Amino acid sequence: MYKYTYEESVNWMRSQQEYSEFVKLCYLHEDNFAAAKQFVASEEFTEVVQMLGLSRLHKKLKILDLGCGNGIVSYAFAALGHDVSAVDPDMSEDVGLGATARLASKVSNGSISIFQAFAESLPFPDSTFDIVYTRQSLHHFSQLDEGLAECSRVLKPKGLLLAAREHVVNDEEQLKTFFDTHPLHKLHGGENAYPLKDYISALEQSGFRVHKCLAPFDTVINHFPTSNAQLKNALFHSLERRLGKAVASVLVNFSFIEKLYRYRLSRSCNSPGRLYSFLCLKEEGK
Repeated sequence: MYKYTYEESVNWMRSQQEYSEFVKLCYLHEDNFAAAKQFVASEEFTEVVQMLGLSRLHKKLKILDLGCGNGIVSYAFAALGHDVSAVDPDMSEDVGLGATARLASKVSNGSISIFQAFAESLPFPDSTFDIVYTRQSLHHFSQLDEGLAECSRVLKPKGLLLAAREHVVNDEEQLKTFFDTHPLHKLHGGENAYPLKDYISALEQSGFRVHKCLAPFDTVINHFPTSNAQLKNALFHSLERRLGKAVASVLVNFSFIEKLYRYRLSRSCNSPGRLYSFLCLKEEGK
């Protein structure tokens, strides 16, 4: 039996020096507004904006932030001028909708509306949203198929779903290892993971076309806290060992070399709970 709620688990970890960096990297430090601003400035959110085409748009969109947690992503989208519906079952003041509500009061351009709900039963009419965004949320759905069917229902035809940083395992043995090693799961038991094929099958059955299935090193969205610069530096040293510094200095700047390097890193990554992201298009007539 787990002895802590999620909020209690986070508060306990904040009190432990050994977890201070983990808490910061998860955007869970006590100053929620500082965490939100940190996320807005992150390489991850820059990549999200680019992937969703938000940098090219000059109109206000309706965005569903499903599994919003403490609201950092809702704030980031609203700060760009969009109207965000922030949904989570957790009403807690520190890491749930209470924290999101505090961030909503700091938005001056777009807006954040708060809704307590589970993914499997969303309180919105059909075809409400231009974008559905989830960050580390699909693996928390009690029923993956039902939750994704609801995402499809409330999304407009040709709307985009971006499911970011989803935990992937190969089998039950890897799932057990993931549970045993995840710092927060050991306290409150709220984590989960699925095989890659289960995510893709559930997405397709819900009316989505998977436009991009992004492996662990395909995007900084997944490999954070390793930065793009750190990854490129590792590529340089790998080339330098084989070909020398002069050749490495030239090759490291070719995008296809970096793409191949990322592909090879992803292919060799088999750790329990490794992160994938999915960019999907809702097909018309679905």
